[in-house]
Amino acid sequence: MANYMNPDRSFINFLAPTLCGIKPASLFTVADDEISEGTINRWKSGTAKQNLCLAALRYSTRRWMIIVYDFDWIARLLSDRSIQSYLIEKGYSCPSDTCSTLGELFSRLEIGGTFPHEVGLFLGYPYQDVVDFEKNEGRNCKYCGYWKSYSNPSQAKICCDQYRCCTRMCRQWFEQGLSVPQIIKKYREAAQDAA
Repeated sequence: MANYMNPDRSFINFLAPTLCGIKPASLFTVADDEISEGTINRWKSGTAKQNLCLAALRYSTRRWMIIVYDFDWIARLLSDRSIQSYLIEKGYSCPSDTCSTLGELFSRLEIGGTFPHEVGLFLGYPYQDVVDFEKNEGRNCKYCGYWKSYSNPSQAKICCDQYRCCTRMCRQWFEQGLSVPQIIKKYREAAQDAA
């Protein structure tokens, strides 16, 4: 018998910065017994209404990896020459083609193989931090938040604080009974008012 916890709580908790438009992509993994195909399809439909994409990848024999991303933002990231060169070094065939590059990334994230650290680029982590993470094998960072920062720890801290604040607000609204679309709308209105 399936043990469905509240998957929407995880959806908000791990994906809020992307849902609210302040991060190009976010991901999390979830066990088979905590999610249904119907929930994944509902999430796909809901994110599409927000001009976001959702990929559900088989991460292991008993876990899914859920990735929500802003396709246009990813395309802008992939237009950077240094990112293209880095991805070519990693074996990507045509990094300027967003669809094929995402397809290659998703294949690498699915069952088997080594975890592709270049995923950090798609998650919006600074290029130099992704490169330095690999070079240092994850050690010797200057700041550790959503990612390990090597190049600009003060900027990384500001960014991570913004992600945490967004997630905290969205979680609070979720606990008050707001739906995911209502939460996204409320966050975007609050951000406009603060600007």
